[in-house]
Formats: sequence, C-alpha cells, structure tokens
Amino acid sequence: MLHAPVKYFFIFLLLFIAVSISFAQIPSGNRPSSTIIETDPSFRLQEAEGGILFLQRLAWEKAQFAVRYMILLERKNEITGVWTEVLRRNVSEEVTNLEVSVPAGQFRYRVMSFNILDQLDSQTSWEEFTVIRAYQPSILSFTPQAFYFDRVNPRILTLIGENLFPDTEIYLISKTNREANGEPLILKAVELHVTELGEIARLIFDEEDLELGKYDIFAKNPGGLETRLGDFTIALAKPFDVNVSGAFAPMLTLFGQKEHFLDKVFLPLSFSARGSFVPFKLWFGNIGAEFNVNWTFLSSEKDDFKSKANLLLFHVNAFYQYMIIPQKIAVNGRLGVGFAGVFNYHFEFNKGKAGEAMNMACFTYNLGASVQWFFFKQVFFEGGIDFIQVIHSEIPMNFFRLGFFAGYQF
Repeated sequence: MLHAPVKYFFIFLLLFIAVSISFAQIPSGNRPSSTIIETDPSFRLQEAEGGILFLQRLAWEKAQFAVRYMILLERKNEITGVWTEVLRRNVSEEVTNLEVSVPAGQFRYRVMSFNILDQLDSQTSWEEFTVIRAYQPSILSFTPQAFYFDRVNPRILTLIGENLFPDTEIYLISKTNREANGEPLILKAVELHVTELGEIARLIFDEEDLELGKYDIFAKNPGGLETRLGDFTIALAKPFDVNVSGAFAPMLTLFGQKEHFLDKVFLPLSFSARGSFVPFKLWFGNIGAEFNVNWTFLSSEKDDFKSKANLLLFHVNAFYQYMIIPQKIAVNGRLGVGFAGVFNYHFEFNKGKAGEAMNMACFTYNLGASVQWFFFKQVFFEGGIDFIQVIHSEIPMNFFRLGFFAGYQF
C-alpha cells in the first residue's frame, strides 16, 4: 500500500503527463493567438453623484484552455513619456471583458492567459487607447430661425453655446423626414467654424443638401456627451410674397384728345405706387394680384389760355411672375382693369380769369411687362412698360407708361 505522499506524487505525475499530451496534440494554429484584443474597445457613460462616469470596456476572445486571465493596464506620463502600471486584475475563464473607470489620458493594456497548471500560456501585444476629457456641449440659441429657398441669403447657421469645438459633431436631425432605412434624415454642414473658446459655431450648408422640414440641432462631443435644440425650419417657400414699390413713371401719349390738355407727347410729371400679393407658387411661375395707383400732371398752353388737370389712374391686375435666375431676376406680366379720373380740369386765361373746374371718370384697362432685379436680399429694382387704354366716347386716350421702380419684398 502506497504512502500518502507517494500516492499524491503519482497522481500529480499522471495529471501532468495527460495535460502535456493534450497540449502536444493541439495544432499550433488553434492555440490562443496574440491578437485577441478588439482594436476599438467600446465605452459607456454612467451617471454618478459626482457627475458623468466614463467606463472603458476592455474585451477579448476566450482562450481555449484558459482557466484565468490577468489584465494589465498602464498609463503614459504626458511629460516624460514613461508608462506606469495603474491596474493589475485577475478574472476567471468565463470573463471576456472588463470595464474600468479611467481619467482622461493615454493608456495601453494587454491580456495574459494562464492554463490549468497556472502557467502563462499566451499574452497579447500592448493595445493603446486614448480617453478624451468629456465636455458637456450646450446650445443656447441660434440664428436664423429658418432657411427659405426663395430668399437670397447665405446658408449659414450660427449657434451660441458652450463647449462647441472643432471635433464636435454638429448636424441637423429631421423631425419629419426619414431615410429609406427608417432613420431620421440628417443634414451635415460642408464647413464648420468655431471660436477658440467654444462659444460660437458657424455651420455652412450646401443649398443642394437642404430639404423641407423641421429639424433639431444636434451636438455631440468626442467624450460622448450630447445636446440638442429645436425647432429649426427649412421651408420650400414662403406661403406668399408681398411686394411694395414706388416709381418715377413718365407717360407717352399715343393718341387722344389733344385739342385742350393732351398736346404734349411726353408727360414727365408722373409717379406711381404699386403693391402685389402672390399666394400661388407653382412650377411654371408665381400667380397673384396687383394694384397700381398713378398720378400724372396734364398741361397745355395756347395763345389765349392754359389748361391744367390731374390724371389719376387706378388698376387692379392679374399678376404673373417667372424667376429667370432663382431669387435674383424675374420677369413679370400683368393684365387688369380700373378707372381713370381727370380732376380739377380747368382753363386759365391770359386776363387772369379761370374757368370752372371740371371732373370726369371712366374705365380703363392696362397690359404690361417688367423685369425685376433683387440686387440686395429682398430689395429690388424693377423696370417696365404698360399700355393703358382709357375707355370714353368723348375723350378716347391711350398711353405708354414707363416705370422705374424701387421696392421691397416681404
């Protein structure tokens, strides 16, 4: 009968031989390799009493004959460049990842696998990663509140906030539009400019990337902290346009009653005011309504007397506009009806006597065209010509009215 020490010696010897034979039969290609570490370990943020806790997740593949792992974590000194061990931890063979809370800095780690004999079986090469200090971004306000496709404005969105850096991810997340995969539509700027203190960010967008809808402005820093603010709007077009303008509008007499007060072909004392309302914006052009008021001074001189009168024209027109160059140059057409009024028409005789003032009114119609140039945002110049026909049996008249307008579009 074997003594106890001898008995345990033989058991240990047999166990050692069995394990050695087993390892000898394992092809070298199946042994744990030195590249089992993920090259880009993930991380997560966790709320804690002191603020946001950053947890770096170290993960590795399970080694076939491992009974435990040892994880070594080192940190690099920013000044000297020397690596210093900050963590050494043993875990069982069932564990294939480890979360560690580390401050900002540069780190490296390796995983060592130990077999049943508690011998080092394999170890990985050092894997480095960098932890960036997490800053909470904030967006306090932004301008403008919307982009309008029919406005000649730069597509620049300016944000006022805190911790907005060059490597901050800032983009628009749609509240209304979705991608083909169901994810919200994201619009990214082609350029991002931030101030040194991270208080102002300017996003420049490409006109072709913009899509109709409402958006949140989203900002995320490299540390993983994020924020968002809405609503920012991208509108296909304003619901309507309102144009107001004034003009020097001299008139040319074509024919009419010239015997008394229309003996001049060119009537320079003439001014006009115009307003249009354009609610319909279609693929073939914009359609609306327009009103026009015009005042012209009429005078005539004969050997024995002078005649003077005020001609007031008022028209309501159907209005059509087509943009030749979007938000820049448009051609306009108009057709309408109205009335003409001749007020305070009177004669002044050489002997100082004045005849009794007379007034008259009649219907008119007009047909016109013009070119509109938006030279500065919504401020425009407009030049055109209108044909005006006065409908009256006793004083038939018609004119060409030239118009040199300056105005603003609301």
